[in-house]
Amino acid sequence: MLDRIIINLLQNQNPDGGWGALRGKRSNTEATSLAVAALKALADNELAENRKRGVAWLVRQQNQDHSWPLNETVKEGSWTTALAITALGDIAENSERVLAAARWLLEQEGSKPGILAEIVLWATGKSGANKLNKDLIGWSWVPSSFSWVEPTSYALIALKKQRGRLAGTNVDERIRQADAMIYDRMCTGGGWNYGNSKVLDYALWPYPDITALALIAMQDHAKEKANQESLQVLSKIALETDSGFGLCWAAICLNLYGQDHSQFHKRIEKRFAATAFLGETKTLALALISLRGKSNPFHI
Repeated sequence: MLDRIIINLLQNQNPDGGWGALRGKRSNTEATSLAVAALKALADNELAENRKRGVAWLVRQQNQDHSWPLNETVKEGSWTTALAITALGDIAENSERVLAAARWLLEQEGSKPGILAEIVLWATGKSGANKLNKDLIGWSWVPSSFSWVEPTSYALIALKKQRGRLAGTNVDERIRQADAMIYDRMCTGGGWNYGNSKVLDYALWPYPDITALALIAMQDHAKEKANQESLQVLSKIALETDSGFGLCWAAICLNLYGQDHSQFHKRIEKRFAATAFLGETKTLALALISLRGKSNPFHI
């Protein structure tokens, strides 16, 4: 089973060294970063050349401002910079480029709701309809737009791993505020939705992949009540999902928290046997990290 997953991941690697979302698709930073992280976690010398080609693709794609774009055609710096930092962070020869990228990431901020949105909500009597503290800023998908839980979690993982090298910056304040934003967005009872916990008086439900990512980003607060409640929620909702992506993130998260995740391994293998994860590079990579990784690239 594991060998089949490895073969599928390697078959998705493009001639340029990067990976696309699916086999034959244009290489992009998200898929390549996760694939490189998976191959590094396996620590298999037979895969060294594939790993090296993936690292070289990431190095070539870094922008002059030290950010990473989504892909070769969309060159603006993007949220995928956080994933590239995580993938390259422990490679000595890339130490300075990773540090420069972390400094770029620190300068990026999600925006608050615009004045027009505030006026509309006030005029319709729904100014409190969205349960969130708009003064807490994280990171966004698109520069200068609303902060979301997922890109904020990726940024927190990257910055917390590089924190010791960022003396003299605002890293502590950015992390503190983003931590607070993640907790502020937690769903009632635990877990996380994509952006908020409540909209128009309706409580939103948590998703396994987002809940796992938020918990991974907040692993340095593992004993907090919110973390423990959300771990229980994750264990429950992950058992109810058929998403290979969600199952893999859940297993990676529970492993980081020292929780038994063997039941998720069986479900991951079952989903691969049934669907081959539809050939998705990022799910194949996460499956390898969760099933056979000798190290966890998301450990802070």
